[in-house]
Amino acid sequence: MWGVLKLAARAAVWRTTAEPRLAGLPILLGISILTAAVRMLLQLAAALPSHQFNPYGLNAVVAWIALELAVAALFVRPGARVTALSAMFILSITADLVTSAIRLGFPLLDPDTAEGPIWSSPITGIMILAVAVIWWVGAMACVVNSLTPRSRLRAVGTVAALWVALFAANAAVPHAPVFVPSDFDARNANWWEAAYAYYRDQHGTPAGNVQPQVAQLEKSQPGLLKAEIARLASRKDATNVYALGIAGWAEQDVFIKELDGGLDAIASVLPIKDRIVKLINNRATLDTVPLATPANFAAAVHALGGVMNKEQDVLVLFMTSHGEKTGFALQVPGRMLELTPQQVTAALDGEGIKNRVVIVSACFAGIFVPPLANDNTIVLTAADATHTSFGCAPERDWTYFGDAFFRQSLHPGTDLAQAFDHARVLISGWEMMDRDPPSNPQGHFGPALVDKLAPFFAAAQGAGQ
Repeated sequence: MWGVLKLAARAAVWRTTAEPRLAGLPILLGISILTAAVRMLLQLAAALPSHQFNPYGLNAVVAWIALELAVAALFVRPGARVTALSAMFILSITADLVTSAIRLGFPLLDPDTAEGPIWSSPITGIMILAVAVIWWVGAMACVVNSLTPRSRLRAVGTVAALWVALFAANAAVPHAPVFVPSDFDARNANWWEAAYAYYRDQHGTPAGNVQPQVAQLEKSQPGLLKAEIARLASRKDATNVYALGIAGWAEQDVFIKELDGGLDAIASVLPIKDRIVKLINNRATLDTVPLATPANFAAAVHALGGVMNKEQDVLVLFMTSHGEKTGFALQVPGRMLELTPQQVTAALDGEGIKNRVVIVSACFAGIFVPPLANDNTIVLTAADATHTSFGCAPERDWTYFGDAFFRQSLHPGTDLAQAFDHARVLISGWEMMDRDPPSNPQGHFGPALVDKLAPFFAAAQGAGQ
């Protein structure tokens, strides 16, 4: 081990080592594990203070190290291969630590300069990368020259070719970080995602023959929505409670899971059974459930308005997806759409639906509170208008808000205000443990609707005893 460290240390200052001691496979394995650990820690540091764990990133880290070993092995003679690869990883760790320290540490030391045009310019990042690459090529040339003496020019040429091969391999293999910030954009995760996003931005559709699929889906929407409405139970003379559930993001099952779980929780305290309409963006439901689009939302609200007693009945609108500072994100085949607070308010007000509970589980969902808040409306959101919410990782069944509010707080014996207060305490504790910035869930409780719903919560409590 010390022999490899000495070889790498001398190479780091561009000096060769005469007759270096050769390393064995256990040393290479240990250094490979250390490399993976350092890279994950640096990803975590870059994602702070707000981060999420991405389990698929583990596959990427392991695959990338294996690919580096396979590519680099082609450029080193067999007898010195293990030693050269071990030294290569040590030098790579050094380069990663130094460049990350510059990128992450400098803004902390001098925030004013870090926010200036020079530091924030892409040219600065390119210059840092260029210096790191030149240093790494020179250092690895010293490693190669120490193990297989040759002319300096030839060693530099060999290592430059190695770097190009590693860069090409990195570009060819899709990957993502193990830890991602809350505002992580998958379109920037790797070259494939970037190219896909560019194509979509330029052409308005993803690569491939999707136009026929999109056209077919759009053609089927009226029939699917009509079938949803037809399944609604007939009205009773008493106040009826209807629900409209929206899962907006097609590529993550956490939202459709949260939609189903959230509606079940609502049904345990309010009589929405057989009075639920769903709009879902998910591959599994394309042929059976209407898509969540602004047009379908407006159509669903219109259809519900035709069934409800608009003065007496209550509509529960539950929406779960990603969110932006301008609206609620809707990901459908071929398009990225948005449902804004103004559209939601206009649809509900336009249909004259007086009594409504609106629950929005998404980042920046607080933007829905001001336009909707009145005496006959309850609005609950997973975050305020300027902060993200958390917990939408692919492997989860709930977001933080959905878990805290629906799964752990909304049960017979509690009303919406009690459940919301309890959920806020839970979320605050989870965010403090994870060192996430507070999401600040928002709640508005229109007093007229609170009084109107009180008998339903009392009945649910009596039924649960």
